[in-house]
Amino acid sequence: MAGYEVIIDKIAAAGRAAQRVADVIGPLDFAGAIPDGDAGMPGARAIAKLTSVKQGWAGKVKPIAAGFTDYAHDMANAAEFYRTHEDAAQHDLRQFQMPKGAS
Repeated sequence: MAGYEVIIDKIAAAGRAAQRVADVIGPLDFAGAIPDGDAGMPGARAIAKLTSVKQGWAGKVKPIAAGFTDYAHDMANAAEFYRTHEDAAQHDLRQFQMPKGAS
């Protein structure tokens, strides 16, 4: 495909990397790791800070993981599109073509 396969492979690899990130962070529950209540420190000033941190993290990880998954799908779709539509690859990827001898 006129030298564009390397670029297409890199697009696909970026998508796979994004999915690996999503797979790692998706199951994490930072807010759940912070204890409820006084955290074994009744009356400590840190309790309010822990509560604030817990509330700040609540619900944040899933949308981030979903964003990585969406990006992964977009990259996979782009790579497949460019593999099957050489004219689009030549038009869109021309500016990214590697110089001869570069890898």
